[in-house]
Amino acid sequence: MSAVNPLSAEFLYELYATALRQEPLCAVLARHMRKEYLPDRSFQRVQEAIAVHFKTYKAPPSYAVLAQTFHEDYDAIELIDTFREYDEGQSAEVMTDMLESYIKGVRLQSVYAEVGKLYNENKQDKAEKTLREYAEWLAGFTLKSSSFVDVAATFKERFERNRRREEEEERSAAPRVSRFYIPYLDALNAGRNLRGQLTCFLASTGVGKSHIAKWIGVRADIDDGLHVLHFQLEGSEEEALNAYSGGLISRNAYYYERGKISDTEMRHLEKLVASYAGSITVRSYPRFNAQVSTLDIKNGISEYRKLKGYNPDIVIVDSMDLLTDANRRSWGADHERAKRIAVANDLKDLAADEKVWMVVTYQSTIEDREWLNDERNVLTEYNCSEAKGLARPCTHLVSLNQSSAERKENVMRLHVAKSRFFKKGDTIRIATDYDNEVFYDGQRTLNLNRE
Repeated sequence: MSAVNPLSAEFLYELYATALRQEPLCAVLARHMRKEYLPDRSFQRVQEAIAVHFKTYKAPPSYAVLAQTFHEDYDAIELIDTFREYDEGQSAEVMTDMLESYIKGVRLQSVYAEVGKLYNENKQDKAEKTLREYAEWLAGFTLKSSSFVDVAATFKERFERNRRREEEEERSAAPRVSRFYIPYLDALNAGRNLRGQLTCFLASTGVGKSHIAKWIGVRADIDDGLHVLHFQLEGSEEEALNAYSGGLISRNAYYYERGKISDTEMRHLEKLVASYAGSITVRSYPRFNAQVSTLDIKNGISEYRKLKGYNPDIVIVDSMDLLTDANRRSWGADHERAKRIAVANDLKDLAADEKVWMVVTYQSTIEDREWLNDERNVLTEYNCSEAKGLARPCTHLVSLNQSSAERKENVMRLHVAKSRFFKKGDTIRIATDYDNEVFYDGQRTLNLNRE
């Protein structure tokens, strides 16, 4: 192709890397990217293979499938490996917008070259016709889907798309993420897939936000063999690692931290921890003079993927109130609610883009001991300013409530303040066992609810 691409080669690498991960972008690429828009034959061959695979299976090909397709084409293999290097969790929406600009730019370059040639050949009428046709095409060209969708006209198409998605989830090698590891919440969720969802646990100081976050991480690793990426924004990295280590063996982190476990028991525990199919990875950020944003979370997931070769299944952020949004705006005290919504929206989008369950904690500012000690009260969007900002973006908002008396008894109340897919408003009493790094004590909770 004689026309020069108006955007860099790096854009194309990022575009194809994202398309191989995001079905909607792959669909756009398969439909709209033409051979003449690409810089060389390797790109053209890879594009054709991706388009054929997508039209056949309605899903992007994996890197393994592409490697098999081009096993004797070293240039194509090198190009495909380059895509993998440029996969940094880019948003499908942003890439679609950039692809639209790319196609317009490539077509414009081609039209200018054509028009110049026609003028040099004294074919003014043809030159003007070419410009007019380009202007008409440009006015009507967009890769964005229409905001107006006819329900009846798309009824069958949307049903088939939903069916394919369900079938793909069933066939997917990615394990199912569907449990809160608290039986009452699991019963409400009824096995619904939690990937792409944002769940927030809200509590006042000292109630156990970090405990429930780490409980989910530990049980996901042990019970379901899931891969957990934990972002530690509150407290030190060492505290998080020790707490997880204690949780994996149901022992107080103090004994692990102080080395107070015998060599004989440690050999047994080491084998036990190594036998778990999942994993827990902690990424901490120093608090000193640092402003951590949702962009850091996105980049952290990308770094994890490069390091491990796969995506995490669950991403935990402890605590979300220490984050700012991707634009790294300096929010004033008067705009705290707007900041909460912006951060939660970023994390919700990230959960959907990366197909992970995003679990976050948030600290309530209600510190009125008299109000908190009244066991008829629970944190909801009606009495807690944090919940007002968080309720809308979150799929689930669950508050942890504990009076002074309940703290002494190691019990608390979980309140479902918001749920998009199951009933909200219920409050349950559960027993905890923080001495052994156990958030949900099953036997004691059963006894509690029999009383």
